[in-house]
Amino acid sequence: MRRQPELALALIRVVVGLVFAWHGFHKIFDLGLGNVTASYGAAGVPLPLLFAPLVAVLELAGGPLLLLGLGARGLAGALALLTAGVALAPLVAGRLSFAELEVPLLLLAGSLAIMLGGSGSPALKDRSAEVLPPARTPGKRRG
Repeated sequence: MRRQPELALALIRVVVGLVFAWHGFHKIFDLGLGNVTASYGAAGVPLPLLFAPLVAVLELAGGPLLLLGLGARGLAGALALLTAGVALAPLVAGRLSFAELEVPLLLLAGSLAIMLGGSGSPALKDRSAEVLPPARTPGKRRG
């Protein structure tokens, strides 16, 4: 069987995007931001009033964008950073066992893989270069 790293990255991207979208939906519409904020505070996450809505909205909006491959590297980096902070803070504080970190660690690893490897193929790409004229280099004259 031939190796297909682009397809592997796309598979990781789609699944990680779906899981993040579901987590954001669940935090906002099922649990409610008040409950998420309270659980973040109890778990030892710093600044829970800031991080609970930030994480929930980024997951809900970023998950589908990641799934489509739009801004995948940047989104994956942001999601990885927030996942690491929210998941590792309770562990460091001794309020979370390693077994409870399985899903966050998988999401962190998937996000880092996308950030480092790219969105894979198939993905929607930024096609602005095909529509916009090429940028002019300062200091060069035409003619």
